[in-house]
Amino acid sequence: MKNQVSCFRVFILCVLSRIVSAKVDYFYKACSLRETCADGQTITFPFYIRGKQQPFCGYPGFELSCNSNGSPILNLHNIDYIIHEISYDNQFVRVSNAAVSEANNANASCINISRHRIQNVSLPEDRFALLSNQSELVLLYNCNSSLPGELLRYRDGICENKNKTAGTVLALVRSDPNLENASRECSGDPVVAPVDMYAGNGFGFGIVEVIKRGFLLNWTASNCSVCKESGGKCGFDASTYHFKCFCTDRPHAQQCDPAKGSVCVYGYCSLLDTWEAMLG
Repeated sequence: MKNQVSCFRVFILCVLSRIVSAKVDYFYKACSLRETCADGQTITFPFYIRGKQQPFCGYPGFELSCNSNGSPILNLHNIDYIIHEISYDNQFVRVSNAAVSEANNANASCINISRHRIQNVSLPEDRFALLSNQSELVLLYNCNSSLPGELLRYRDGICENKNKTAGTVLALVRSDPNLENASRECSGDPVVAPVDMYAGNGFGFGIVEVIKRGFLLNWTASNCSVCKESGGKCGFDASTYHFKCFCTDRPHAQQCDPAKGSVCVYGYCSLLDTWEAMLG
C-alpha cells in the first residue's frame, strides 16, 4: 500500500512539473482576457480597447476607447462614434455620432443637431464600409424661417436653434420628392448622414429615433475563424505587419498546431496525453 501511495505522489509531482514547465505563451494569455467598456459588449479581435488591451490583440485601425458612460468609442477621421452593437460573426457594427448622442437626453422629444453639427461621414476604405440597403438623411442648414406649408413637417423632431447659428434646419431622406424644393429654401451646405431606417423593426421616420439608431458598418480585417476554431487567439504582429494566431505554445501564422493537444490549467498547459493518463 505504501509503495502505491509513494508511486502516486511521484506521479503527481511529475505531472505538476510538466505543467509548470509548459507555461502558456505570453501573447496567448494577454489576448485571452475578456474586456468591456462597462456596457456589457465584449471587445475582442479585430477591436481592442486602448489602455485595457494590448494593441497586438487587435488589428491596425480598430483601436477603441471608452467614454464616461461606459460605451465603446470608434474614432474615424477625428469624429467619435458610439458603438451600440458588434456582430463578430457577420463583421458589422452599429454606430451613431457621439457628439449628437451625448448632447441629447435619452428621453428628449427633439434632437439638437444645430449646435453639434453632424458631419459628412468619411471612412477609411481599407477598414470600414457602409452596409448596403441603408438610407441617406440630408440635413439642410440656414433655411428660411418662413417655409411653405409642405415643408414644415421636415422640422419635426429638431430642437429650435436658440442661437440661430445654423438657422432653421430641415431633415429629409435622399429619396424624398420634396428634397429639391427644400434645398431652394436653405443656404447652408447640406450634410448627408447614413441612417438605418428599418433596423429590423419596420419603417419608422422619427428624426430623434433615426439619428440615435445610427447606421451599420462592415469591417475588413484578417479572418479570425480558423485560428479561433483551433483554440487560438487572433492578433497582429506589427513588426512583420501580418496576422498572428496566438496559441498556448507560441504564435503561429494561421492556426494552432493540433498535434500539440494542450490543455490550460491556471495559466499553464500540460500535454493532453498526461491528463488522459491521469483519468485512466
